[in-house]
Amino acid sequence: MALYYVVCAARFKGSGRVAKLVVLIDTPDRPGLLSEITGLLHRLGANLVTSLGYAVEDYARLLLIVDSPLEPDELKERIEEQLGEDAEVKAAPLGPEGAELLAEFLHDKPGLVNLLEVYLEPPDLLDALLRLPRDVRRRLYRVLSAQSLGGIMLLADEATLREIAESVDLDHLAKAIATLDPDEAVDVLQKLPEKLRRQLLGRLPEELRREALRLLRYPPDTAGGIMTTSIPVLRAGDTVQQALQLLRRGDHDVRDTIIVVDEEGHLVGLVTVDQLLRASPSEKLEKLAVRPRATVEPEVDREEVARLMLRYDINRLPVVDREGRFLGIVTVEDVADVLAEEAAEDIALLGGLETPRERYLKASIFDLFKSRLPWLLLIYAIESVTANIIKGYEDVIQRIAILAAFIPLVMDTGGNVGSQASSMIVRALALGEISERSRHDIVYVFLKELATATLIGSTLALIGFGFAMVLSGGNFMLSLSVALTLLIVTILADIIGATLPIIARRLGADPAAVSGPFVTTIVDISVALVYMGLATHLVLKAG
Repeated sequence: MALYYVVCAARFKGSGRVAKLVVLIDTPDRPGLLSEITGLLHRLGANLVTSLGYAVEDYARLLLIVDSPLEPDELKERIEEQLGEDAEVKAAPLGPEGAELLAEFLHDKPGLVNLLEVYLEPPDLLDALLRLPRDVRRRLYRVLSAQSLGGIMLLADEATLREIAESVDLDHLAKAIATLDPDEAVDVLQKLPEKLRRQLLGRLPEELRREALRLLRYPPDTAGGIMTTSIPVLRAGDTVQQALQLLRRGDHDVRDTIIVVDEEGHLVGLVTVDQLLRASPSEKLEKLAVRPRATVEPEVDREEVARLMLRYDINRLPVVDREGRFLGIVTVEDVADVLAEEAAEDIALLGGLETPRERYLKASIFDLFKSRLPWLLLIYAIESVTANIIKGYEDVIQRIAILAAFIPLVMDTGGNVGSQASSMIVRALALGEISERSRHDIVYVFLKELATATLIGSTLALIGFGFAMVLSGGNFMLSLSVALTLLIVTILADIIGATLPIIARRLGADPAAVSGPFVTTIVDISVALVYMGLATHLVLKAG
């Protein structure tokens, strides 16, 4: 077995839209093979970022990362034409599809990851690793550079992070965490068991350990938990020249803003780099400092932080204590992560799932079983009420069998209306468009949804009446029962769907948790009561 690799960073001129593609080639080996492929890429206007490869007997396997103006399928066809019918070529954009090809290449030669990691961002590297068998992943974690390992630890879910911690010695873990900014290091440490966290803190550089301990005082879902302390802080009496000198050193993560405080550390204001460049070098910072549009205390929930930044259209939100002393700053990058995590959590809750603690590809079948079954059992238990209600009207259904045909229609309609209403209110709450503590907002939501539901319900009732007349052979009272049920249930479902998220927020619960299956389930019970009650009084009495 012969092993070889080529790392190439050549740049060729291309034109048009360029995408980064991963190309995996299996082909009979021959002299000048890579040069042949490189020449083809040059003619196609593509740039070869890097290439790795190895040969087994007379066969070569090559992995290319290419900046290409061609679509993956087109590039694949052109390479196959060049190499002949014996070549097998796969191409995909860098991302989840490309990660599959990266994993396929690394499966047999995991040692090449050290050459590949130089050209991959942590998200792409992590995607590839998660598609490998567990034993291969564990070997790769141990050989990754501290920089790459730190990057994937920051992105990893709790289960993957535990797997990394079990695979890598403490010193290498500490070196990886030390490559991160203080707030990022804390994000990683907070996901680890307390005993391991203490061991790692003792191995971190002194300055990083001191900052990490300060940030670890705050829960991860608060302003203090997501803020960064790596930002230039100067006194009000300092000059523009001193500020520029501090920025030139490049020791901070946030470099576009200066925080100005007084002698006791109270926040005076913010100064942007643009202001510094236009001001006189001798000018005092207190004259340039602008009071922020908003500040938060460290205990404020991170969702509220995100809403404040969206509301006031700011990309830097200072965190201060109760006396107004500056503690840190939340950046727009931090908020983007918060919004992504909260959106993922809400999507899970809307579907009646526990918040996932690990990536889908990493989750075992038993993990998925545990996360989904409890909610389904709870909803099943509640839905049994619906079954008992319908069973109570068994005699009615036996006498007028056509009644049963309309049960799915009215139930599904009610469930859909409720889900629509709850989704709109959850969104409005998340964006801060309405407040669960404002009496005006609550009354306004109720009246607006009542009017909307009445219009929708009236329209659906007319359609349902006509449909029931046709299906029942002209049974007027039955059709009237269906129409009235649709009207009542639509109004009821809309009001339930709109008010439950507000009630949940008032009680301190996540509104998304009650806005999916619970709304549908409550509506189903209401439908059974309303429909069967109306049918009993209207249809049977008329008969």
